[in-house]
Amino acid sequence: MQISRRYHTVNKVIASVLSFIFIIMAIAVPAYAEEEQVETTPSRIPLSELEETIDAYVASYEKYTAAVSVVAIKDGETIVNKAYGFADIENQRKADTSTVFEWASISKLLVYTSVMQLVEQGKLDLETDIREYLPEGFFKKLKYDEPITLMNLMHHNAGWEDQTATEVYYYAENETYDLGETLRKNEPKQIYKPNSVVGYSNYGVGLAGYIVELVSGQPFYEYVNQHIFEPLHMNDTTIHPTGQDRPDLVQRRNEIEGYTKELKRIPENRVYVTFYPTGAAMGTAEDLGKFLAALMPVDDSHVLFAKRDTLDEMLSTSLYYDGTSIPRFAHGFVEMEYRVPTLLHEGNLKGFSSKVVFDPKSKFGMVVMTNIAFEEIYYYGLISKIFGNSTYVNSVTSEEGGYFQSARRPASRFTDLFRQLDITKFSKAELSSLYNVVEHNGVVEKISYTPYLDYLPVSSLTVNLIKISFIPVALAIIFSLGALIGYLIRMLLYKFKKRGNPPTHFDTYYFAIHFAGVLLLLNLFIILTRLPSYPAYSSLRIHLGFNLLYVVLAVAYLGLLIYKLRKNSYGKKQKVMYIMSGISAFILAVFIVGWNLYV
Repeated sequence: MQISRRYHTVNKVIASVLSFIFIIMAIAVPAYAEEEQVETTPSRIPLSELEETIDAYVASYEKYTAAVSVVAIKDGETIVNKAYGFADIENQRKADTSTVFEWASISKLLVYTSVMQLVEQGKLDLETDIREYLPEGFFKKLKYDEPITLMNLMHHNAGWEDQTATEVYYYAENETYDLGETLRKNEPKQIYKPNSVVGYSNYGVGLAGYIVELVSGQPFYEYVNQHIFEPLHMNDTTIHPTGQDRPDLVQRRNEIEGYTKELKRIPENRVYVTFYPTGAAMGTAEDLGKFLAALMPVDDSHVLFAKRDTLDEMLSTSLYYDGTSIPRFAHGFVEMEYRVPTLLHEGNLKGFSSKVVFDPKSKFGMVVMTNIAFEEIYYYGLISKIFGNSTYVNSVTSEEGGYFQSARRPASRFTDLFRQLDITKFSKAELSSLYNVVEHNGVVEKISYTPYLDYLPVSSLTVNLIKISFIPVALAIIFSLGALIGYLIRMLLYKFKKRGNPPTHFDTYYFAIHFAGVLLLLNLFIILTRLPSYPAYSSLRIHLGFNLLYVVLAVAYLGLLIYKLRKNSYGKKQKVMYIMSGISAFILAVFIVGWNLYV
């Protein structure tokens, strides 16, 4: 009986303890569940703290900031829309949410969207050779017979050389060009086989915009106005090549200046894009946020397309890094692994940087727009803070690194010389930190330094030959400068001191070719110093024309030299100097022609 009573008492104690535990769990579990359900950014910042986090981030970099506009979208709603800093530092004009920024290359997303709209309607096919859509005989410089498709244009792997920045930009508003004629006139050489190498191509995307024009029967900017901007109520954006359809936006755009990273104002920062669908859009960050929201609809609504499947297709992987299952492009959108998989695109124009990043799964995305050229604090830093760091590590078996050159290069343009000087050497450790490395039997065949382009190996022999080639050029320039100074000294001594031999008739040509050689050096220096400011190609023609003139003068001088040496007898010392002058002129002429410094 006592055992039974004790047993009953123990049961009551256990029951009380269990009841207490259940009560605690009943209170704690909902609280824990509620904590788990707090919505956050990919980097685990609660959305309720996002605006405060951005404010604090901007405040910490205030002295490096001109203007920055930030928009965050979640589930189709704008949860942050703020502007910071100054649109015009000199006049202390503050930026606000109505400030108009340049989209730059983010404009390309309008091309890809337009193409997919026409694909949905059955008017375009992504795998059809684009020559089916273009006027007969449109291309004159194709090297390979393989078809070029719209997918190639989206992936930047049609194989074209790069256009120089001087060909991409122009400055005079009245120099508006017909898009088709501009593309035909500026056709680049095809230097790679289609599908083999990714080399970012403004020309290719501009071509896709032209195909939209041909198929839709509308100028590209009109098509975008009707089929993208108007449905999304993007009332503060234009992609007209010069903005002439929206003079109010042009006026607002002219109220913002462009700056360097050191916050120095960039003169003439209002530029126009030759292949305008690739980078002419300008508008508010808020409007770009509307476009971003349309890419992440919260339900079955899909304003941009008649079918949700088309949007899903556009945002699905269409190109992987070679030999891997790692996504690279989704129909022109870049795929990037931050803490979560994202889609993005970046833009850089003279004095402006912009970026749009979003996670379709969580329906969270951000727009960052600044008036600083090649900006990094917000373009990369703020994005990494909100989305987490982007990392991808390769398994490299190669025992050593090597020299590599960007596939995005103007192989037959005057700027190829400066790209050759940009050959980069990567160690094995550095190769391991890149997006992707393609190897075969331990030999690196290609690396992807950024999603937008590949780098191709350059042999040590080629690098050394390039270096060695500058030795005779340097000697020729030094000789021309020395010969010019020496000639002037001789002439002065003879004229005033009557010392030395009198000048010969040929000395005039001798002086002229060396004087031209020194001017050539000065001319090349001017070209080099002007390139960072993206001058219009038309403004460089006089410099390139002088280079070509030097080649003509050098050939004429060599012909005259050979003739004179056969017909006249000069002193041994004179002959040596004349011949040396001919050799130096020949070296400089070969240098100009070999590096296309006249086109």
